[in-house]
Amino acid sequence: MLLSAFLLAAATAPPSTTAALDTSIATAVTRTVAAQHPVGAAIGVAKDGKLIFVKTFGLRDLATHAPVDTKTRFEIGSVTKQFTAAAILQLQEAGKLNVDDPLAKYFPAFPHASEITLRELLNQISGLPDYLPRTDPAKAFATPVTFAHVALRAKKLLFAPGTQWRYSNTNYWLLGQIVAKVSGESYERYVRQHLFARAGMTRSGFVADESGYHDLARAYWRGNDGNGPLALAPEIPESWAGGAGAIVSTVADLVRWDNALELGKIVTPADYALMSSRGTLKDGTKTDYGMGLGINPLLGHKRIWHNGGTLGSFTMNGTYPNDGLDIVVFENSVDGDPAVVERAALGAIFPKDLAASIAASKRPAPGEDLAFRPQILHYLDETMKGTMPPSEMSPAFAKVATPQMQKQIAQHFAPLGPVRSVIFRGKTTRGDVVMYRYRVEFAKGAVRFVLGYNPKTKVVDGIGLAPAD
Repeated sequence: MLLSAFLLAAATAPPSTTAALDTSIATAVTRTVAAQHPVGAAIGVAKDGKLIFVKTFGLRDLATHAPVDTKTRFEIGSVTKQFTAAAILQLQEAGKLNVDDPLAKYFPAFPHASEITLRELLNQISGLPDYLPRTDPAKAFATPVTFAHVALRAKKLLFAPGTQWRYSNTNYWLLGQIVAKVSGESYERYVRQHLFARAGMTRSGFVADESGYHDLARAYWRGNDGNGPLALAPEIPESWAGGAGAIVSTVADLVRWDNALELGKIVTPADYALMSSRGTLKDGTKTDYGMGLGINPLLGHKRIWHNGGTLGSFTMNGTYPNDGLDIVVFENSVDGDPAVVERAALGAIFPKDLAASIAASKRPAPGEDLAFRPQILHYLDETMKGTMPPSEMSPAFAKVATPQMQKQIAQHFAPLGPVRSVIFRGKTTRGDVVMYRYRVEFAKGAVRFVLGYNPKTKVVDGIGLAPAD
């Protein structure tokens, strides 16, 4: 899991849209997508709510060789969460609930319901563990998930509510159930009538609708262990996805959503500000997550974002409010990374900021704990090999970093060759956990490596990896 902290710098003015800029974006994203080898991809860049650049790549269906086009629908996974958050805030605006209500007001029998508020669910600080299966999802998805199953997974909290941030799909699955209970409509009907309709999203739906979509981008994976050939990924049933990840959409529709949300057509401007503002822990610490939206700058530009993934479809939805920009990226196989494509597109628009970011990332930051560096190198080595034992991880992180997951991560390092340098880029403290950030340069590329370490328990609490220029 990636918990990242960045310095916010002033954004420069966005350039005007010209043929030269269009070529620059096309060149950057084409090069980036080609290096990833996804089955298919679609990228859109919007300025002030209007698409100024759209490009598609590859196939939406390997069996029929049907190409991705501008109307292709993709599973957007966890980008769904901002829709769920908006629905909750709409219901609050209608006087039907309050985000500071305890979960027990709606589901009194759910474990720890009297300890958790809706706000804590929205901000991902509830302490509820994730209900989604970590191994053999195809087997799990063969049976619809029930409320009892989710409740069983939630019996033991990962931490006291409001004391830490940890991403959990359970939070938004529950919020989707609350939308249905409070509105008297199904979650899907509510979203269609009160969100899609307001935003003008005419080509969006849900995973339950996929059998009727002739233009769906089929999702492809490499099996549970990540080693197999590309094959159709297991479908995620509506019951499992719910408010955490059930929506299917297009590039143009997601841009319409971003624009409607920013213009106050979905929730009030005050509530959108709440969605896109950092959450607060009980000790006053700010997180990098609002309500269904992440808050992290990119290349020095203020950025409101969320990514999403199913078992073989990946999405990035990035909004740059100070620049009037939206960047949407869809890919339909596990071989892609939409965040890298988003960065390439933004770098093409602001090349000076990209160059400055690259230069800054190669300079060591002050304050490195040199006595701890050997331990960092040890954890990096284990991450590269996929061999970190549970004894070196916190119980919560060990549940996520299964041997299968570690093996999949390790496979991404193999093509990069040997390590050339490990550059300290800073550290921050969140509760008992220290987040160490490094740039790791290999013979054939570079990676941003973030390690969360608890000096009290002397275990790793999280690891984040992202490509670096």
